[in-house]
Amino acid sequence: MDQKSIDSYEKLAKDNGLSRRQVQVLQTLKNELGMGSNRMIARKLGWDINRVTGRVKELRSKGLIKYAGDFEDKETNRTVNLWKVSL
Repeated sequence: MDQKSIDSYEKLAKDNGLSRRQVQVLQTLKNELGMGSNRMIARKLGWDINRVTGRVKELRSKGLIKYAGDFEDKETNRTVNLWKVSL
């Protein structure tokens, strides 16, 4: 990630009162996945999924990420939500 992107996320975090973990989820969606499920985000970050779901909910309530469609998760045999950054 270049310095301009880092500066943008730092400003976003400051302006919106985001935690470091919320910023990490945003960066992962925007710069690495494009869109992803909670499980995809957790894997990319090396986190437990329970650590991701709360951050996704918080970011959705702030209007920073939004629903991007459904995805059939072959591992769980369930249809899950995909998320993307709404900036």
